[in-house]
Order: sequence, then structure tokens, then C-alpha cells
Amino acid sequence: MRILFLPNWTVHHLDKDDASLQAPDKTVNGEPYWFFRYFPADTQVDVIDRGSNNWFRKIETRLKFYIRQPYKAFRVRRRYDIVISHGAQSGLVYELLASLGRGNTPPHLMFDIGGLNGARINHTETPLIRFALRKSPHIIVHASRQLEFYRRYYPGLARKARFIPFGADYHYFTPLTYIAAERQIITFGRGKRDFATLCDAFAAMPDKRGYRLMVVGDTSLMNRYTHVPEIKFMPGVPVPQLMQMIASSAFVAIPLPEYLYSYGQMSFLQSMSMAKPLIVTETTSSVDYISQAPGVKRVRTGDVDDMTQALQEMMRCTPTQLSAMGTANRQYIVEHFNERDMARGIYDYVREIVEGGTD
Repeated sequence: MRILFLPNWTVHHLDKDDASLQAPDKTVNGEPYWFFRYFPADTQVDVIDRGSNNWFRKIETRLKFYIRQPYKAFRVRRRYDIVISHGAQSGLVYELLASLGRGNTPPHLMFDIGGLNGARINHTETPLIRFALRKSPHIIVHASRQLEFYRRYYPGLARKARFIPFGADYHYFTPLTYIAAERQIITFGRGKRDFATLCDAFAAMPDKRGYRLMVVGDTSLMNRYTHVPEIKFMPGVPVPQLMQMIASSAFVAIPLPEYLYSYGQMSFLQSMSMAKPLIVTETTSSVDYISQAPGVKRVRTGDVDDMTQALQEMMRCTPTQLSAMGTANRQYIVEHFNERDMARGIYDYVREIVEGGTD
């Protein structure tokens, strides 16, 4: 099977492996790319990423979709059995080009991560999206509640939309047991985080039990909490450094706002894979993954009191109790939300599409 993959990010093409890069961010000469390593050995995967960061990328950023990447894919599409786009920024333009092109074109499978248009419905943008997708590509979502969104607003696509849970690479995101856990809480992310609720809850606690809160990836609230010396802010760091910080923290908090699409999943699933206990907001994006998680305390969206209670409960736990919760989280990931099972689900759907099981 020949697959053309269009990721919504930059992929580094390497002659030798670089362990500092996650699997989605690199292709290594002679090795299968990302989750495709679990596909049959004769699978050929070519990657066209979003391209270099130049003046044209700035235009694409303002437009909120890519042009060069899907155009390149459109030109070579007939060499492949299927085209897979990861994100609507690439998938919508490719699908529009494919629908306007002449001759046979391979089926198109699109990962809808951001709810097509941020799950916004309006009289201007929605008809344009429906027009671009009028040929009904196949869809994969990582949040089951998105399926209802399709049934309500894009019924023509609903029958081709499938929920396949995201899976963490537990071989890469493994416990760093040589680092002793400190009385530190870490939270991280560059976007779509409700850091204000977490920081407000932590700041209001009269007894912080010697804990500090480390916010990594977003310094926009720094001036708001200068009166709380236990809250520290720092910009984003490379993944290996972040993993070290996660390992040296007592537990992880991932506060999320509510959006009707997938976001933040890598952050909490990978932290669970590293055998850390967590506090996670229950949202459309997280509910499929944390509702049964043994070492995750779920909190309501934007609820400072609920967050405060969760923090207090975690901070009262002994290191032994926190370690047990983290160990249970890792086992839960290994058994239920791992990269291998995600890949198998994707492959089954891809094979069904290519063999004509879905029209």
C-alpha cells in the first residue's frame, strides 16, 4: 500500500535518529514513520509537511490554512492508494483541489483535530467548508463527542466519520525513575489551556504544604501572580527537558477550556505514560480518556473551587500514594490508549477504504 501523509506541522528528515525529537516530528532514513511502524512491512509512506517557515508561511498563517502543501500533494496524488491529511488546515484545501481535478483520484482520509473550523458554525464559513467537502472524504476524530457535531452540522460526512482514540508512545514517554519527585506541580502547554483557573485555585490556598506550581509554555499571566512567589512561569522548553521536569514533579495538572474538538490529549496521555498522577479538566477532548483513569482527578471546566479541592487532595497524598497512582496511570495507558492500538484502528479503516468497503 502506498500512502501520502500530510502532517499539520514540520517534519525533520534525518539520516540518523535523533532521540530528542518525538516520532511525529521526524522521518529517519530506512525506518517507518510514526505510527505507520505498526502497519504491514510493505507499506510505503511518503510525507509532505507544511514546509519551511518563510514569508509565504506567514501568509498561510494569517489565512489559517496551507496552500503549498496540499497543492504539492494534489500534483502527485495518483502515485498513491490513499492520501491522509492530519488537520483541516491541510485537508480542506487538498479536498477542494481533488474535487475540482480531472480523472481518478485516490480516496482521502482526514484527521479532524480542530473541529474543521474550530467547531464554529456561521453563515459565511460553514457553507464554504461544506462546498470544499462535498465529495465527502473519510474522517477520523480523537474525541467521540465530535461525531454528534458531524451528525448535526455535516450529516453528509457523518457516515464516514470514525472515532479512533489517540494512543501514547509509552516506549518513548517512559518513567524516569532516577529523578526524585519534588514538592512541585507542573502544568504546561502553549495554547488552549485554562491556566487562570489553576493559578487562581493555587494562589487562594492558605496552606500550600511547601508546594510550588511551575507553569511551562505560557508566560502571559506572569504579572498577574507576582504576589504569589510559589507560582513560577517559564517559556516552552524542548521535549526532553520537559520530560525531566515532569519526572521531577509530584504530579501534573492539565487545565483545559471546553472546545468541541481534540486538544491537550498528548499532554495528559504522555504524562500518564510517564507514571505521573494528574488533575485534568473533563472536556470533550479528555472525557473518553480520563473517565476511567485510576490516577486522574477530574475537575469541572473553569471551576476554581473544584480545582482547589483537587489540588488539596493531591497535595495531602504521600509520595507512596502518588507513586501508586502514577504507576496505575501508566498501566492504564499501556492497556487502553497506546500508539500500537491507535495504529491498528487506523490501519483497519485505511484498508476498508482502499479495498472499497466505504464509498
